[in-house]
Amino acid sequence: MFSLALALPAAAAPAIGADAGTALAGDVGAVRAAEAQRAQAVARRDVKLLRQLFGGAYYHVETNGRVRTKTEVLQLLERDEFEFSSYGMDNTEIAMLDNGRTAVVTGRLIARINGVERPKEWRGRYVRVWTLDKGGWRNTLHQSTEIRPPSLSLARTAQASAQQ
Repeated sequence: MFSLALALPAAAAPAIGADAGTALAGDVGAVRAAEAQRAQAVARRDVKLLRQLFGGAYYHVETNGRVRTKTEVLQLLERDEFEFSSYGMDNTEIAMLDNGRTAVVTGRLIARINGVERPKEWRGRYVRVWTLDKGGWRNTLHQSTEIRPPSLSLARTAQASAQQ
């Protein structure tokens, strides 16, 4: 259930920052391409590309509430401490704001985590903010929340309530 974004070859999306003159306000396709590049770069741990894609004041909020800066996220990747071995997205929606110079992207992400005992799948919802600058679209905020199945006790409580 990986998105089409990951199926695109890297050459299909224009390089972010390669030609700032081609970046246009309100260009949803360019934001979608930047999202695809970001996903591919995370999966490959492409720190050089992520350094270009992340804005200078990049803010990364993890599912547990931990906040990381651009530098901290890139250092994790450089040290290979990032747990994801694959990274995909689906249900992506893009809302353009600020006369098309800001994009809010929401969706689901699906990743493989290299667990201690065995790999496992991780599912979450995310929101990312992209802003357009002279160099192209820059990711300035990422926040993700894990989608967890309801616990057994919560499911039983809901079932009991429904029967009453």
